[in-house]
Amino acid sequence: MPRSLAALLLALALAGLAPPPALLAAEAPAQTAPAQAAPPPAAAAEELLPDARQPLPHLLTGGQPSAAQLEAIAAAGYRTVIDLRPEGEPGAPPDEPERVAALGLRYVRIPVAGAGDLTADNARALDALLDQEAVYPVVIHCGSGNRVGALLALHAAKLEGAAPEAALALGLDAGLTRLEPAVRELLGLPPAPAEPEP
Repeated sequence: MPRSLAALLLALALAGLAPPPALLAAEAPAQTAPAQAAPPPAAAAEELLPDARQPLPHLLTGGQPSAAQLEAIAAAGYRTVIDLRPEGEPGAPPDEPERVAALGLRYVRIPVAGAGDLTADNARALDALLDQEAVYPVVIHCGSGNRVGALLALHAAKLEGAAPEAALALGLDAGLTRLEPAVRELLGLPPAPAEPEP
């Protein structure tokens, strides 16, 4: 997706507005957006990934897909799978790169083991991928979606120029949970208010 369209879609999503269909059609070159490449309806997304979220058009986030879900992801027209789980992480299938490639999809790993890997380098690696039209529609997953939301929030703030609050909201929409305190600190936001005791 070209930088100008990606930035506009991010801004619209962060403002809670849906982009006009004509904008998406006018900005996307016909040869790179075949009908079968459109993302599935939100209801179908839940079948493709555990804890599935669709925080932006053409972007599906969530937890570790099973082999059957990878097949469904390919059948739904997704083109790329970005895996944030480090190689050898417990519970990560060691053959995921081969399975994804066998389905005709592009596989990319950006290892994010935890808060220590929420770095500018990893945000830039994600940015370099998301700036390529050929990756869309794209699936980004980790074990649960938590690290995906964290890295997307960092990416939005540091590389797309989103306000810290808006970047955090995007991260939460994408699955950010346990890493929220670390993300708040990286974005220069105060800690979340403590929940009142019952």
